[in-house]
Amino acid sequence: MAAMFRKTLCMILAAGMILVSAAGCGKGTAEQDAAAPAPSDGTTAEMALEEASPAGAEEKTEEAAEPVIIPVREINKHGNLMLDTTFEEMNAAGIEVGDLITVLVGDREYVLPVGTSYTDVDSGEMICRFDQEDKEVALSINYGSFAAETGAAEKQTIEEDPGYRWDSKVTEVRISLKEKGGYLDAYMARNLTRTDAREDYPDLTDEEFANFRPVSVKGMKADILYRSSTPIEPAIGRNEYAMAAMEKAGIRTVINLDDSVETMKSYGTFPGSYYSGCAIVNPEMSYDFAGAEFGEKIRDSILFMNENEGPCLVHCKEGKDRTGILCAVLECFAGAPAEDVDRDYMITYENYYGVKEEDTAYRIILENNLHKTLCGLFGIEEMEGADLQEKAEQYLLSIGLTREDLEALRERLVSE
Repeated sequence: MAAMFRKTLCMILAAGMILVSAAGCGKGTAEQDAAAPAPSDGTTAEMALEEASPAGAEEKTEEAAEPVIIPVREINKHGNLMLDTTFEEMNAAGIEVGDLITVLVGDREYVLPVGTSYTDVDSGEMICRFDQEDKEVALSINYGSFAAETGAAEKQTIEEDPGYRWDSKVTEVRISLKEKGGYLDAYMARNLTRTDAREDYPDLTDEEFANFRPVSVKGMKADILYRSSTPIEPAIGRNEYAMAAMEKAGIRTVINLDDSVETMKSYGTFPGSYYSGCAIVNPEMSYDFAGAEFGEKIRDSILFMNENEGPCLVHCKEGKDRTGILCAVLECFAGAPAEDVDRDYMITYENYYGVKEEDTAYRIILENNLHKTLCGLFGIEEMEGADLQEKAEQYLLSIGLTREDLEALRERLVSE
């Protein structure tokens, strides 16, 4: 796995100009993890390309000259525009994974790469995503809301389930091919091999395979805050290991950033489990880290943590993006130095993808996923030289926590 990772990295320099071009054009024309992970179901980049670009699509490509008009089927909770089309129909229009496309949303035009995962682009950038898990085509932003950013819809809070409503301003988008294969090298460089089979990770402990660990940084009390992949959803094949690890650690409180209460209870792994006996909160956190709602979810999570007995486990699906950012904010609040925050964040990438500190992508992932997001939250230009503890406290106050709340959090998490 590490050997394949290093082989893939050599493509990054060759793809550099494409990365700069495509990252800029996403937001530059009117616009969740970075040389980063493979599609979330564990497929390789080659497998994703083959599945999203079936045989015969290349012959059809030359016939497509006019833009295609595609209805927006729905806007999901993360603000993705879910398009009423299929991979095959997109291929027939000459559009495949690795291409650059022009997308007209209302009267705004954007240039997007076509990929398979949020993290095929940098944090905050747009992508047309051929979702390999759900077999859907979506217009998305890595760590953001496409609908809100483009003005395609406004999100309203309502009392009825699911607690929100998107008021749409567009019912369709117009898509045309801008450059065939214009993002292909960058796409391949960003997709590394990961599987969900335990036997493929013989050098990892069960806890490492589950991406389960205590948050162990300077300033944080030992064995009080843990992070993990999901202990209940079987999708990525790690839940039983995560469940065993949380029981062994004596977890009493859980912050489930991924599932609604209804979804959580629908898993066959939930009823009667150790997990079900814990105090649980379900903030249903989105990937729009720059949005006001993200801050509200952090606030609610911290208030719940303050009110319930530890140790506390934070998880989403993989324990990588939403979990990683929430834990990083708490680490900064506890006074952890930047190098500790970096190291804890990157353990996840080592567990899933074999990324090592000496690898070129290590710094790329940090800068484009963790640093860019924290700088945005804390209102700073760069991590280096910043008083991260002070900035974290200011941020937590800005999202509605009181100084009394922060004192309670400090008493719970921060070592003497």
